[in-house]
Amino acid sequence: MRLEHLYSLRSNFMVIGLTGRTGSGCSTIAKLLSGPYSDLKEEGLREFSSEEDLNSTFSRKYNIINKFMEAGENWIPFDVISYKDVLLLYLIKRYGTENFEPLKILNDYYRESKEEDNKEIVQKIFNELKQIVSRHKVIVDSILSLKEFNEIKSPDELVKLNKIFFDKPFRELSDEVFKVLKLNGYYRRAYLLHNISRNIRQSGNPKGGETKNISNLFEIASIINRIIKAKKHVNNSVPTRIVIDSLRNSLEIMFFKERYSGFYMLSTKDVLGNSRDRIEKRLPESIGDKSERATIAQKILNLDNTEYKTKDFSKGIFSSPDVENCIQKSDYHILNLNKENVDKYLDIYNPPYGKLNFLTREEQLLKLIALISQPGIITPSSVERSMQVANSAKLNSGCISRNVGATITDSSFHVKSIGWNDVAKGHTPCNLRNAEDIISPVSKVWLEKSQHYSPFEKGEVSDNSSYKYKNEKPGNFKEALTDYFKDSLDSKKNDLNGKPCAFCFKTVHNHYEGEANQVHTRSLHAEENAMLQITKLGGQGVENGILFTTASPCELCSKKAYQLGINTIYFIDPYPGISNDQILRGGRNETQPKMIPFSGAIGLAYHKCYDAFMSYKDEVTMTLEMEVDNKIGIQFKELLKSIKKKDNQISDLLGKTLDFTDDDVVALLSKALKGKK
Repeated sequence: MRLEHLYSLRSNFMVIGLTGRTGSGCSTIAKLLSGPYSDLKEEGLREFSSEEDLNSTFSRKYNIINKFMEAGENWIPFDVISYKDVLLLYLIKRYGTENFEPLKILNDYYRESKEEDNKEIVQKIFNELKQIVSRHKVIVDSILSLKEFNEIKSPDELVKLNKIFFDKPFRELSDEVFKVLKLNGYYRRAYLLHNISRNIRQSGNPKGGETKNISNLFEIASIINRIIKAKKHVNNSVPTRIVIDSLRNSLEIMFFKERYSGFYMLSTKDVLGNSRDRIEKRLPESIGDKSERATIAQKILNLDNTEYKTKDFSKGIFSSPDVENCIQKSDYHILNLNKENVDKYLDIYNPPYGKLNFLTREEQLLKLIALISQPGIITPSSVERSMQVANSAKLNSGCISRNVGATITDSSFHVKSIGWNDVAKGHTPCNLRNAEDIISPVSKVWLEKSQHYSPFEKGEVSDNSSYKYKNEKPGNFKEALTDYFKDSLDSKKNDLNGKPCAFCFKTVHNHYEGEANQVHTRSLHAEENAMLQITKLGGQGVENGILFTTASPCELCSKKAYQLGINTIYFIDPYPGISNDQILRGGRNETQPKMIPFSGAIGLAYHKCYDAFMSYKDEVTMTLEMEVDNKIGIQFKELLKSIKKKDNQISDLLGKTLDFTDDDVVALLSKALKGKK
């Protein structure tokens, strides 16, 4: 019995989204996924030949993955949907070639700074782009003849869209356009694309506009979705595999997760060298001046930091790139390591696994694709298992700002404690509280008796306290909270749709303090909770242990980890601050915990990759069409054992007969049936 149909939904349709910091390797990963298996094998698969290596459990996993990917058609190259290509398609379709709107966009955003007089360079670029468009008039006219993207539904229209986007003419047009933009201003090109995509998501207008409409948020994602549908329609019975390079808005990630069960979000991390050096290496060779290269790299890094650390979401601006959230929402994390720099990585990080792990980017990719195609073909690594526990733990958090989970294990990955960021025991989590309870309580008596809010929050100040806000207005926290929400609760309360108006004490308090003091948070951090759990429950020490945290520890938790003798810290996303440089890399070299970026499956992808469709024993038996000898006889004997107490003859029969063959069962049943006749 062949089981291809059982796995067809997984193997026949995959969409992988890529995200990561600028220079972290998204385009490299996309190129690898779009190439043949032979390229991955030659460029990134290591060989293990020592007796110690060959006898390791990892070696068995490694060989299973590679043999599976070599067999049949398990490796199928992906088609690449580049985000910048989608923007170009959108701009051509929207503006055509007969008006000067693109010139206005270039004037506004193709610039080194807001103060730059860019008229000369913009006119030069505009003229060059017009010449490119003229040379590619056939494909441009084809794009203009398309229906509006949301109206492309019929088979003929989908075939046309697929041909336009994926065939050679559009690729050549795109290459020429972005080459010109890059050569005339590498930073200008990055700034231009940043603003065009943000503007489209914000207002539906590439030029930007005063009108902000959340209905435009998924406009680019919807076009990508239409292109995916076109490719899937054209492929028909042929497997469809798509990689999107790259997504930098977390709500667009949500868009694809909600639409496709076969969507996997992959985050890339470049762990060697500093960010500016990585960006500088990607600059065109035509920028030969060392000082100029350094300046451009720094500008791009500043833009990357803006996209990574944005606080726009807290202001209700969802159109901005928010790479930090994208990394947090990723299902699979890959370290951008090639075969040549693995040894350097091991020298710096020296993870508990050492070299016996899927380390090169090619090895990590093969592992992911194999697990998507054949869930459970190998078991998770100890690092994945431990981080998955931390990732699940964060869902217990009552924090309304950010959920974090942590796990502490010993050096052999045995779990010693689990924690998540939340209030101290006996306090009410923030997500269960409501600002209205303080601003307009049911009654004064109710608020006085309520244990969900502290005396300070109720506006009470003890006799021995003379606390007042710096400007003495508002006079207490209750007044501060009332002022913070002002009339918004009255005018926008219905928009909450019955949900409580949960509030962050730290945010409100710091707002009127005029500071950004972390000490005012009500919650303990996830790592802190995990550490206190060991003390609270009388657990064993964790010296030389390992800390797994979904966000790298802050300064306070780093000091505690250091003091506990934690040897290694695995993290998904770095916590903003100086904890690594100030605490973890300080002190004697032999006592410094190693900070290692996590790689592997997490969250829902962990279950999708490792939860097998059926027991592997059954799959092998069915695939090889094996027949078990005397299967009926064995089951019949067990049946007789269960009822032997009811009949002495059955008991005697079992005592005399050592075994039943299938033929014995048939003979007994035939005899019984004849007797009834």
